Amino acid sequence: MDFLPIEMPDLATLLKALLPLVFVLAGWLVGFLVERFVVGRLKAIAARTTWEGDDIAIASVHGLVRWIGGLVGLHVALHHWQVSAAVSAWIQKGTVVAAVMLATLFASRLAVGFVKLYTRSVEGVVPSMSIFHSLTKVVVFALGILIALQSMGISIAPILTALGVGGLATALALQPTLANLFSGIQILASRTINQGDFIRLGTGEEGAVMDISWRITTIRTPTNNLVLVPNAKLADAVVTNFHGPDLEMPVVVPVTVAYGTDLQKAEAVAIAVATEVQESVEGAIQGFQPLVRFFALQESDVAFNVILRVNIQEWGRQGLVRHEFIKRLLPAFQREGIEIPYPQRVVHRVD
Repeated sequence: MDFLPIEMPDLATLLKALLPLVFVLAGWLVGFLVERFVVGRLKAIAARTTWEGDDIAIASVHGLVRWIGGLVGLHVALHHWQVSAAVSAWIQKGTVVAAVMLATLFASRLAVGFVKLYTRSVEGVVPSMSIFHSLTKVVVFALGILIALQSMGISIAPILTALGVGGLATALALQPTLANLFSGIQILASRTINQGDFIRLGTGEEGAVMDISWRITTIRTPTNNLVLVPNAKLADAVVTNFHGPDLEMPVVVPVTVAYGTDLQKAEAVAIAVATEVQESVEGAIQGFQPLVRFFALQESDVAFNVILRVNIQEWGRQGLVRHEFIKRLLPAFQREGIEIPYPQRVVHRVD
């Protein structure tokens, strides 16, 4: 059986075929070195300035320069690559699309960074929530995709028309998602609930608002758990915001004493203990005069509430304030002979 000889390409032909790959790798390597040394140096210089905008700009190009260098190398390689005109056109279009997407990624990072910077600078006017960051990314990437399609020679007018016609069907299909999105925007626009506010829902959950995203609101409870509430439900819920009108919240401790107790004495002892706790426990509002309010004559005792106050910004301290008050009240009642009764019933026997 005869074998046909395999003709090996000469060295010049092989090098000519590999030349485009060499250009691409060389461009990527140059971009890597520029990012490693030049961008790294600029980052160190920006860190010493007071304006945060330069830090955002430098951080936005992180990881992109090496790929830009690779695209430049590919563009140069096309002039030394003997391929058909159709293949060359497709490669050029692909290079332009890749460049547009890299520019879109850079613009997205830059826009989100400046949105965060702006929301921090006007704290209390525009809350810093991830819903704004998500919307910024969506807008920038939508524009980038449209520009990329246009650069490929694809007319975007029919696409926009189709999106307009299919918008109603899409809105119906995504009704729960869109309801949460617009509810989140409504909550932020009304400024009734902001990041960091301590709130209590009508269903009983309470905690600090950590974030309002495009779909859910995240609440961190005093026990350090996360409650995830859909924005649409939060917009329709009855919510108590303890951050308004001031930054104080009450800590209400229910207490009971036996019938026959000198109520004025019990009130004085409870206020004295509460005042001591108010002045000594971290997070409590110093200078606030605690209150005692009797509210019920129950089956076996007289019930009243002792009201203390804590700083809402240290809402986690309310448990400590309640803990210290109960721990100090019981010995004080025992010293004064004030009885906290067990539940009891009086049964009258009729013969």
